[in-house]
Amino acid sequence: MNRLSHLIAILAVIWCTLCTLNLADEPSDEDSKSDGAEVAEVAEVAKSFVEKCRLTAGVKKGSELTLHPKPLLRWSNPTAGRVYGDVYLWTDNGRPCAVASYYRWFTPNWGDTFEITSLTDGPITGQSEGVQFWNSSTAGLTMQPLQNADLPAATAAARLTQMRQLASGFVVELLDTRNNDSGVDRDLRLLNQPVFRYPSPGEKSQYVDGAMFAFVEGTDPEVLLLLEASGDASNSSWSFGFSRMNRDSLRIKYRDLEVWTAPFIEQWDGRFREPYAIYAMRKPLPSVP
Repeated sequence: MNRLSHLIAILAVIWCTLCTLNLADEPSDEDSKSDGAEVAEVAEVAKSFVEKCRLTAGVKKGSELTLHPKPLLRWSNPTAGRVYGDVYLWTDNGRPCAVASYYRWFTPNWGDTFEITSLTDGPITGQSEGVQFWNSSTAGLTMQPLQNADLPAATAAARLTQMRQLASGFVVELLDTRNNDSGVDRDLRLLNQPVFRYPSPGEKSQYVDGAMFAFVEGTDPEVLLLLEASGDASNSSWSFGFSRMNRDSLRIKYRDLEVWTAPFIEQWDGRFREPYAIYAMRKPLPSVP
């Protein structure tokens, strides 16, 4: 074999090796089909479960909340594992009152989880097939004025632009302990578009406009931000509130000023009377009096 032939043979071997490595790095069609099937399976189970939930907010009997017909978000979180979930919302006269995420861990194999958080400043309860599984009397979210913000614009389109700009001013830090007991610092990413926009206010609505934004890891919402223009159309102002969707500690700044924190939750199970509750679905939902 002459030198040229020998060189061609070596290059052919190198080329075949590189092609094999590239194919190994790319997900196969079978992997993609498997992921798609898992996402669809979780979506079906999540929808079936949340449609059986009945939530009420307020003192005494309260008022039954309205389940938004479609999930706000379908998410995954590669940094935590192979996990997929759907996020659902309940409203009262257009305003968000509770958000829940139903998800399944495939890797690690932790099974199904249901987490729910209150977006109200008063009592809220949850029932499923006659079992009251949630009964929180503590405020889940408290709105506070957004300092040094321009007044809400006159049109809905301009207010949406304002809300996106205001949301981008928040910096959210999470100490992620899911795969590391010491925690990994993560700067959460803001989804550019709101996951929910308040409908046009009706006679009973107590807002001019509003939207809910999600700060995510992957596409997994770890904390939710509500921005509201309240008052009346001629004299309104912006306010904001945060609600957690994670047991890990959170720290939030707005224009370098700390505005909200949430501590690490040591005991996540048994939080049936808390505004943020987590349920491992491998066992029946608790019955909370």
